[in-house]
Amino acid sequence: MRKLPVFLGVFFLLTACTSAPQGGEPTPEAAPIEVREPTFTITSIKILQADLINTHFKLSLRIDNPNTFPITLSSFRYELYGDGNFWTDGEEKNLAVVPAEGFAQASINVKMNFIGMKRRLLDDIVAMREVRYRVAGSMELGTDIPGLPGFQINFDNSGNSAVIQ
Repeated sequence: MRKLPVFLGVFFLLTACTSAPQGGEPTPEAAPIEVREPTFTITSIKILQADLINTHFKLSLRIDNPNTFPITLSSFRYELYGDGNFWTDGEEKNLAVVPAEGFAQASINVKMNFIGMKRRLLDDIVAMREVRYRVAGSMELGTDIPGLPGFQINFDNSGNSAVIQ
């Protein structure tokens, strides 16, 4: 007879441990976030001031964000080449916030020294002809999503850009 209350007590204890939680359905686990690299293009190179030795440019960029969350372009390190020649390098901080599945435009002021450059390059820029460029470097990107740290991507893009005044 003593075994029956002990058995019933163990039985009820075990069934209580395996019952479904009270108060509704269990929550599904969060789906992993897919992170895709943003892309950018140089939309124009604008001459701000042209001298024989130094020229100041405004380099206009378009950054496209394919992600479902906004990103912050917190650092943009670059080396800029024109017609195969090194022009300049630099780093810009806190350049843009790019909305989710959208784009942002940003500008970088660049100073270039023409000493040691081919005369044809200076002539092309002064005549505002299209210039073949190459820009290489890295971008540091941040998110405001908890658990998703910032990331860095390297780039090496080239193309043709209009030189406008």
